[in-house]
Amino acid sequence: VWYGHKDIRVEDVPEPKIKDNMVKIKVAYAGICGTDKHEYLGPNFIPAQKPHRLTGRTAPLIMGHEFTGEIVEIGPGVKGWKIGERVSASGSLVCGQCDYCQIGKYNICEKLGFNGVSDDGAFAEYIVVPSYQLIRIPDEVSLRDAVLAEPLACGIHASKLIGDLKGKRIVIVGTGMIAVSCLIAAKAKGAESILVIGRNSKKTNLIKKIGAEFISTKEIDVVTYVKEWSENKMADVVFECVGTDSTLDLSIKTAKNAGIIMVMGVFEKKPIIDMNLLQEGEKIIMTSQAYVDEMIEALEYIKQGIVPCEDVITSEIALEEIVEKGFEEMVTNSSNHIKIIVKIS
Repeated sequence: VWYGHKDIRVEDVPEPKIKDNMVKIKVAYAGICGTDKHEYLGPNFIPAQKPHRLTGRTAPLIMGHEFTGEIVEIGPGVKGWKIGERVSASGSLVCGQCDYCQIGKYNICEKLGFNGVSDDGAFAEYIVVPSYQLIRIPDEVSLRDAVLAEPLACGIHASKLIGDLKGKRIVIVGTGMIAVSCLIAAKAKGAESILVIGRNSKKTNLIKKIGAEFISTKEIDVVTYVKEWSENKMADVVFECVGTDSTLDLSIKTAKNAGIIMVMGVFEKKPIIDMNLLQEGEKIIMTSQAYVDEMIEALEYIKQGIVPCEDVITSEIALEEIVEKGFEEMVTNSSNHIKIIVKIS
């Protein structure tokens, strides 16, 4: 339960009650997201004072929005689902009525919220979610591996927004879960060559396994290297997956003229941007917010063996360990991890 800055408590709470058009799920696994880490250090999005515009909730809130489990109870009005089905959920809480929801862009709903941020989430034995969030997990995919579908969907959605990546030169700045999701998506969509840039080389083997090259900012002048790597053409697309002034600046510098910088990182403060460098090269900044229905595609990637799940899941912990071995571990030893998951049942 999130109470405030670096104040997450593991405690007994009442079992959530079912509501109309909602289902109750017994949670099997839940992943700790980079956004969760920001909230632990933040908050950024959890409504600490003012009630959330859609849910009306304020902290304290149970965190967690990446999860898998089985349906144990179905509320009035729910159709097409049955008890015992293995599911994940999109995580987005939406109004269903605004212009964006009406055209299927519910990821930018005017009242957008998220499980674990705007209402109680999945770091608990049970979660109650609206049925529109539900996604079936294929029989061939384990509940453990399927917990990766939610963050993987973010990279898939961003790639779709950019368009055709076939034959493109791609640079990815960052080595966390979102960077890995962009790498997997770009590779699956036919990118010609992919270069991943990070601060250390601990994840080099995974990056190579997926099919990309890695360089460390500590060892190489990145801009010079990208010039050589691209035969002086620079990158067609750069995914910025960190969220700092320096990584955004690097992303702009490594993109070619008329190239695209897809900003994926969560910024804890407003960034300073070199607008002249952007304008002179007619470089394009794009942004991506979560996903729409890409979790289905992510689960298919996992089913096909495209995702090296055992390498991406770098730690599995118990719920009682979530502060010390989860949040604090991500803060102090982030270079050792891509995805820490919590085994709940």
